[in-house]
Amino acid sequence: MSISLMGLLALGHCAAFADRNLPAVAAPLLKSSLGLTDTQLGILDGPAFVLLYALGMLASWPLARSPHRLRLIAGCIAVWAAGMVIFALGSSFGVLVAGRALIGLGQAAFVPLALGLIVDGSGPQRRGRAIAVFTAGAVMGRGLALLAGGAALAMLARWAPSMAHAHWRLLFLLMTVPNLILMVWLVWGRAPVQASAAPSPRAFGELLAAFRQRPGTLCAYLLASAASVLVVQSIGAWAPSVLHREHALSPAAAALTFGVALLVASPMGHLLAGLLVDKRRQHITPMSIVAVALLLVMPVLWRIPDAPSATKACALLALASLLGGTAAVAALAGLPSMLGTPARDIGLRLFLTFTTLVGVAVGPYMAGVVSDGLGVGGAGLSIALYKVCSLAAAAGVATALLASPGWRGSAAELAQ
Repeated sequence: MSISLMGLLALGHCAAFADRNLPAVAAPLLKSSLGLTDTQLGILDGPAFVLLYALGMLASWPLARSPHRLRLIAGCIAVWAAGMVIFALGSSFGVLVAGRALIGLGQAAFVPLALGLIVDGSGPQRRGRAIAVFTAGAVMGRGLALLAGGAALAMLARWAPSMAHAHWRLLFLLMTVPNLILMVWLVWGRAPVQASAAPSPRAFGELLAAFRQRPGTLCAYLLASAASVLVVQSIGAWAPSVLHREHALSPAAAALTFGVALLVASPMGHLLAGLLVDKRRQHITPMSIVAVALLLVMPVLWRIPDAPSATKACALLALASLLGGTAAVAALAGLPSMLGTPARDIGLRLFLTFTTLVGVAVGPYMAGVVSDGLGVGGAGLSIALYKVCSLAAAAGVATALLASPGWRGSAAELAQ
């Protein structure tokens, strides 16, 4: 795969995650402008986004080997850009949910199409690093959402203070513009990619055969992977609000501060995971990496509620995101080695659907529910984040250790 195409796909992933994570930037303004509870904010971050996610993930499968995948990716961007506009113009919670669902639909089809190009164009010895570059685009996008969103809110507060109630709407409209540029680049700036074999009608059968052979391994692998995603997504969704509520930073300052930390920490975690998977010793599996990373994240999460300053809280949140990201990318990079070529694409789609439904929908939402349940007006948000993420990390460590021997056996059989 050419470096330019890899960079373009990573840029698209960056844009996707920038748009996906904007509600975290705007959460304080959404809460004050529309009177939303933490539970409702959690729904917008998680369940609303995945409402149509499985539909988009599976509906795009017949197009997985099309020579026009780049144009299809441009169409995906158009769908989630429309969702951004609907969200920006929404005046009720229901309309906001509809906008987020449309964003999720477009992004659900984008990710597997892009990953399919990467897997097809990368050899087994470089696949982990190639996937890590792509996923690093995601964390860059999350950081970009915080930085660009925080900077935009700061400028709007200075230039249009009388429109404070509409600042979050203008933010979403402004962040739609880069999507339009990327769409043009994909449609007119690139030649069609080479078509590969159409998805095999036997792919489901081969995937079921692999599941019947090692059901415990695959279930444990999925649960450990989902736990890793849950930790990352929960921190990304609520970190700016923690800094705003518990350390008295303005919404713009909270987004900017965490955005800078995330841009430094998270790509390091993703690239570290890719390097560890590609260069690991034979007795070390991707699930071993997942278990160690999630084990290390728990004491970091425990320290966040007692952080004496915004600086220390931000550093701990960024470190937790780094460790969770290392676990999530190691799990993703290890999956192709467990599946034969015919089952790899549909297996990847089902894997992404499950981990997104569990990790993205459950984590931010449950943190919001726990925060509301504490009855301290949101001041205990970091405690809620610690409880939800630590429980998920502990479950992830246990299931990763259970999946590790089975992964080794599956990979050895396919290698032969």
